[in-house]
Amino acid sequence: MENISKNLHPRNKFNKAYNIEQLAKNTPDLRKYIIQVDHDHLSIDFTQPEAVFHLNKALLKTTYGIKGWRVLPKSLVPTVPGRLNYIHYLADLLGGKTGRGVHILDIGTGSSIIYPILGVKEYGWLFTGSETHVPSLMNGNAILKDNPELAKSIRLRQQNNPKNILKDIILPKEYYDAIICNPPFFKSQEDHEAQVSRKNKNLRISQDANSNYQGLSTELWTDGGEKKFITQLIYDSFTFKDQIGYCTTLVSNKENIKPLRAILEYHKVEDIQVINMSQGNKINRILAWKLSDKK
Repeated sequence: MENISKNLHPRNKFNKAYNIEQLAKNTPDLRKYIIQVDHDHLSIDFTQPEAVFHLNKALLKTTYGIKGWRVLPKSLVPTVPGRLNYIHYLADLLGGKTGRGVHILDIGTGSSIIYPILGVKEYGWLFTGSETHVPSLMNGNAILKDNPELAKSIRLRQQNNPKNILKDIILPKEYYDAIICNPPFFKSQEDHEAQVSRKNKNLRISQDANSNYQGLSTELWTDGGEKKFITQLIYDSFTFKDQIGYCTTLVSNKENIKPLRAILEYHKVEDIQVINMSQGNKINRILAWKLSDKK
């Protein structure tokens, strides 16, 4: 068993220690990354990027029965416990609603389609996932093909114009109980590379070594970074206010909360919430605002 402090949402299945042996039994490729910490303590060699992928694949298969889960080469590998945290806090916002009467829009769903998978498995919600990157959509559809029960509740939609977020994704007469988003953080490739270099230096990792901080350009950076992206999402949400319940997004940089909240307050948005999430020593936050009481 792996014994680590997680501090996740109270309903998160992964608050408990991982049963490493059981995970490896269900996903044999994980076994090569298991390390013996002491005589009765197994863990995973997280210095190997492939280990992160195989661990999360094992968690999805063991916990939810997901078959054939994969991500595109060089793309971000989402950590299932952390992504599940977002889903549970979203459920709290929605009053614990379950079932196919709840429709969620996932902006930038990625090749892993991780949020729709977890939302369907935990709460039975319907999902639409948007994505600008065609290979990521193809990978997501391949996962759905391998898991027909997911395909009944998840549809993927291409955003043809990378400058748009909600336009051409939210169609006439559609209503979404909530939007979720994990926006690109960095302002540019150079900004990303500089941060990776700093992290590797702090961890005393060679600059030429494989990095756990890899990801596709569409996942990692956007012009103006996280703050500009979320600002556009806020203004887009005003345009579609009658078709959205809660609009939510992750905000990695806590310094961005104040100016983003100021935009919402300036436009007289009354229901604004900032939800702090923790995973071990890492703190992240959800910015949520509600524009419509249609449902």
